[in-house]
Amino acid sequence: MKPNEYKTFLKKTLTKNPKRAIFVTGKVGIGKSETTKQIAEELNWKFRDVRLSLLDATDLRGLPTIDKEKNKTKWTSPEFLPDDETPTLLFLDEFSNANSSIQNASLQLILDRKLGEYELPSNTRVVCAGNSLSDGAYVFRMSSALCNRFVNIDFEVGFEDWKGWAYNNKINPLIIGFHNYRKGDLLHNYKNDVDTKAFASPRTWTFVSELLELGLENGTLFEAIKGAVGEGAGTEFYGYMKIYKDLPDPKAILDGKDIVPTEPNVTYALVSALINEVLTRPEKLDRLIDYSMKLQKEFTVVLIKDLYKTKLANKLPLSKSFEKLAEEYLELIC
Repeated sequence: MKPNEYKTFLKKTLTKNPKRAIFVTGKVGIGKSETTKQIAEELNWKFRDVRLSLLDATDLRGLPTIDKEKNKTKWTSPEFLPDDETPTLLFLDEFSNANSSIQNASLQLILDRKLGEYELPSNTRVVCAGNSLSDGAYVFRMSSALCNRFVNIDFEVGFEDWKGWAYNNKINPLIIGFHNYRKGDLLHNYKNDVDTKAFASPRTWTFVSELLELGLENGTLFEAIKGAVGEGAGTEFYGYMKIYKDLPDPKAILDGKDIVPTEPNVTYALVSALINEVLTRPEKLDRLIDYSMKLQKEFTVVLIKDLYKTKLANKLPLSKSFEKLAEEYLELIC
């Protein structure tokens, strides 16, 4: 499932089929945990993030104490397990990184929603996440008995979904423009047969966005970018960065200056820069739409489709300029 498909599915199953545990599997660094957390926030639920790989089986069960009145042993449940009816998403992350003893200890919790004497509150939902053996992560094979207790979901890298997240989380527009130019082929490029520490993923492109804000010297910046996304993707992106000096000023364009580049790589970068700028100046939305119609059709379509991925999506149909654009581009942008 792509991220938006996963969000739709998970919201429905959490609300309509609350006792069924979900296991989401996907490549390293593609946003499984972040997307799941976003769902909890959108539902206004508590989010309990438990890293199962850090626990022992005894940590999950809790510690024994003596009930002196009954002269029996009882177990005290760990603090990270919910103990009230507040709507809560219990997220057991790094599940496949946990050893077999802790995985097996979770069997009853996953299917029966119990752990010894402890019982999950009725308003608590369980979602687990992990990597597969082919993802290069240090994981333990999960037993068939455990896998059979879940609805198992494969989480995929979604370029279009990632762009929406990137615009709304202030990822450097040059990075978004680069991936538009490359059609998303370098968003994630881990290869299991290559011995490398750094590789491109949605997570590490966020690192690059942070690196661009540090004001590093060119050589240092180049090495740091390669250290985040790997040599191949890092070199490609650093080469793309050289167009920045030729990039028209997005502020000037939104203020009325008509500068229309012809080079595709420059135009892709400009589209992302303009959207980033209009997100801080939404009153310039009409001007941006008017300007977009001066670009080649391919880039007009990219710009409008990307705008639909931002918080300005609801304002587009209200724009008079958009009405004029829709007459000519409706089939292309729908």
